[in-house]
Amino acid sequence: MDIISFARFTFNTRYMTRWICGGLVLCIPVANFFSLGFLSRASRLFIIGGMGLPTWQDKYDTWIEGIKLLFIFILYGAIPFFMFSCGFFLTTLTSITAFFGNIIIKLSYVVLLVCSFFLPFAFAVFAEKTDFRSALEFENIIRGIKEVFVEYIAGYIGVLILLYVCRLIIRIPYFIGFIVSSVLTYYVFLIATYYFTELYKKTTLTSLIVPEESGTETPTQPRAQG
Repeated sequence: MDIISFARFTFNTRYMTRWICGGLVLCIPVANFFSLGFLSRASRLFIIGGMGLPTWQDKYDTWIEGIKLLFIFILYGAIPFFMFSCGFFLTTLTSITAFFGNIIIKLSYVVLLVCSFFLPFAFAVFAEKTDFRSALEFENIIRGIKEVFVEYIAGYIGVLILLYVCRLIIRIPYFIGFIVSSVLTYYVFLIATYYFTELYKKTTLTSLIVPEESGTETPTQPRAQG
């Protein structure tokens, strides 16, 4: 199923409420671990060739999986965060250190983009193997990205553009913009999860053999996964 078909499929009333729920709690501290865990479970479902979206029945396991994912995100963002913190500290001192501090802060944004570039496949690796070490094996992840580089970078840029649009929506007043932006942002994450998981399956990173017939199922024959 291509990305357009999957997008249409997610608006099936059977599955629509699942990602909407994830979007509503995305910006709520602690509760948003459910949202992250749901994406990880969805990626694992896509990897084995399943149709549909995960359910919210195993809430505890979903929440724990979300916490594990958060640690991976933190590790990938450690360098740019450290740079930003140092730059900010320098800006609070003298005018000379503030000059260099502003440069470091701007560089931290660039480094953040570079580090986040590897996250989609690190995410997919963790979703499949549920292992921290595998998600941090940069050489393997880089090798996998090289195998589908054009599609990967196109998807990465596309996701950044869509997330920027979602950020603009938050300007709608009366808290409506915040809610709509949160739900749409989560939907972008869901679409990105499907897109990059499908790319991941084309690489040598995956350790699972995906049945050929799994790709022939149509959205009219969903199998609920829990």
